[in-house]
Amino acid sequence: METNISLGWKPLNLKRYDETTDPNEHLDIFLTQVNLYTNDDAILCRVFPTSLKGVALTWYDGLPPRPIDSFNTLVEQFSVQYDTS
Repeated sequence: METNISLGWKPLNLKRYDETTDPNEHLDIFLTQVNLYTNDDAILCRVFPTSLKGVALTWYDGLPPRPIDSFNTLVEQFSVQYDTS
């Protein structure tokens, strides 16, 4: 999803997900912090990869762009990849 992010956007202060912690907790923390600024679906999709590192970021970079049409779709893909519960 394409969208512009405001010049006033400040990076989130959260530990980036790298597959070693609980993916559901990561999503909860991510949404709690981002929703302080916006709940715009396209911005959530643009900002989410900044909360990833290592193998998780490589996974994200390998996603085909068109099937990700909403943040819910991105969360579903993330959960399929990392949720073990």
